[in-house]
Amino acid sequence: MKIILLSDNHRDTDSIRYIAKKYADLPYRVHCGDSCLMPQQLEGFTVVRGNMDWYEEYPLDRILEIEGHRIYVLHGHTVFPSYRPDLETLAIYAKAMDCDTVFYGHTHLYFDGTVDGIRMLNPGSVYRNRDMSESCFMEVEITKDSIKATRMPFSRLLLIED
Repeated sequence: MKIILLSDNHRDTDSIRYIAKKYADLPYRVHCGDSCLMPQQLEGFTVVRGNMDWYEEYPLDRILEIEGHRIYVLHGHTVFPSYRPDLETLAIYAKAMDCDTVFYGHTHLYFDGTVDGIRMLNPGSVYRNRDMSESCFMEVEITKDSIKATRMPFSRLLLIED
């Protein structure tokens, strides 16, 4: 199953509209927080609350079960308040909830790796990455046996071309 993973658009509605339209047929478009948008602006997205989100309708975290994987979804600010990720602690949280994968945001840094047996995916930011790399999100292909993530550059040119 293919899903879209994004985070940290910080009021940028153009990126949300683009992703919603381009990937309208997918069952999951997961937003890892700091949208700074009202819930009706994220209709069709599975959303968690970030440190810049003010709507109580968004939970701080959630667990998704997709293709036999338990995925812990959160923004990350409750585990690592600074922008330096504490992935070891995040792995402990995931294991405590019997999850094998974590989707997180907050850092504005793309990451795809494994920490203490837990797959960690951070899509970076469709707004601005802190390492000055191109804005991005992730396409994630999930099967029973694997999770494959692909970095998707997000250029403002996409909005003009589409």
